[in-house]
Amino acid sequence: MSEADFVWLRPLWLWGFVLWVLALAFWYRRSVGGSAWERVVDPKLQQYVLDGTHAQRRIGPWVLFAAWALSLLLLAGPVWEKQEVPVFQANQAEVVLFDLSSSMQVDDVAPSRLARARFKLTDLLADSDGQQIGLIAFAERPYVISPLTEDTSTIEAFLPSLSTDIMPVQGSRLDLAIERALELLEQTGVSQGHILYIGDQEIGGRDLQAAQRARDAGHRLSVLAIGTASGRPLRDAVGQFIRDTNGGIVVPSVNMSAMRELATTGGGRAVNLTSGNDDLQQLTQVRSSIAIEAGDTEAPSRQTYWVEYSPWFVWPLLVGALTLFRRGVLT
Repeated sequence: MSEADFVWLRPLWLWGFVLWVLALAFWYRRSVGGSAWERVVDPKLQQYVLDGTHAQRRIGPWVLFAAWALSLLLLAGPVWEKQEVPVFQANQAEVVLFDLSSSMQVDDVAPSRLARARFKLTDLLADSDGQQIGLIAFAERPYVISPLTEDTSTIEAFLPSLSTDIMPVQGSRLDLAIERALELLEQTGVSQGHILYIGDQEIGGRDLQAAQRARDAGHRLSVLAIGTASGRPLRDAVGQFIRDTNGGIVVPSVNMSAMRELATTGGGRAVNLTSGNDDLQQLTQVRSSIAIEAGDTEAPSRQTYWVEYSPWFVWPLLVGALTLFRRGVLT
């Protein structure tokens, strides 16, 4: 074994030897010269008069200091052997992009687009079947609500708080949300993932470019459109109609043709919200196809880990510590 093969996993524990040395020096100074009786009783008579000899009564503290030092060494984690372990990574996961722009307050689908989107996301999570799912809410900027996780109950706990009011700045930058989803998938090591956009925004050129980048990276982008083609006027917090710069009433509508173009560019599918499960079933087909393709390319990677034997020495220390309960062992 070369010197480079020996390392400490937790070297900060070695600073404990500073206190160990101070305690040892303090004890040794106090114990030099023995007790007052040892100085006045003849050495030849001490074994008959005193309770144990000087050496016998001083071995306990030395054992205690030795155990203390050994404990510090074990806590520091000395390792000298590595082992390769095969690691299987899930190559398929889904990131949901949840639109929280102000247009989601429109009530052309009862009770509102936002409420229906939350209900549909709940159904989607219930149908995840152990799949990794992440959630990003966005308006002008994207915000990660939950990273990729198999614990859908964590995401469900955030759903009631998903409101347009939590967005610091209003807007609708789907392209930035797609880029953020790509970062999440890359960080998790997902080679083939599914990005699902739930919203109602108008699709522009930069959104199509972002969808193409997602497809080029090996992922697919699908759309669950919320709303109708006719739409309804958008109102503010006090119920007044919101007007554009020309004074016209803002009526957000859903352009399914543009939504389908976005999904086609992203290699996925665009569906409109339905009262049943037809929309989710169509999206499940896309998710299933990705899972099959990912299963064909999934391969184990190998990671190297240090093999730590020091925890096994804790048991002898614990057994030895039982002797400290004997009367006079530390005196």
